[in-house]
Amino acid sequence: MKNLRYILAVAMLPLILCGCNQEDDIMEIFVSGKWQLVNYYSGGNWDDWNKPGRPKYTTQGDLKQLLDLSITFKDDGTFEGTLSGGTFSGKWSANPDDRSFSISDNVQTSIQTSGKNAEFINTLKLVKYYKGDSNLLQLAPQERTTFMQLRHLD
Repeated sequence: MKNLRYILAVAMLPLILCGCNQEDDIMEIFVSGKWQLVNYYSGGNWDDWNKPGRPKYTTQGDLKQLLDLSITFKDDGTFEGTLSGGTFSGKWSANPDDRSFSISDNVQTSIQTSGKNAEFINTLKLVKYYKGDSNLLQLAPQERTTFMQLRHLD
C-alpha cells in the first residue's frame, strides 16, 4: 500500500508542475502603487540578476535628485508620475507572454522638461521590455544592454 501511494504521488507530480503558470501577473507588478526611480544601469546582463551592471549616477546629489522621479501605473492603462517640480501622465501597456512594455509617445508634462526630468521621460518612452515583481522593476529598451530600475514605495 505504501508503494502504491508513492507511485501515485510521483505520477501526479508532472501534472501539478505542468499546471503552474509562468506568466507574470501584470496587475501585481505594475498596478500595485507608486514606483520610484533608483538609477539607470549599463553593462549588465539582462538575463542574469547576479550581473546587475554599473549605475549611471553615484554621487549623493545625483541620487537625491533621482528620488524625485516616480510613476504610478493604473489598471485602466494610464499612468501618472512626479518630476522634480512637476508631474506627467500618459498611457502604458505590458504583455506578460514576452514581457514587452510600451509607453505612448504622447506623454503630457506640467512643466518644460530638462536635465534628469527629460532623461526620465525620454528613457520611459524607449522602454520595450520589463522584468521584476511587486518590489523591484527593471525597464529596458530594445537592446536590453541598459535599463532603469525602480523600487516599489506603497
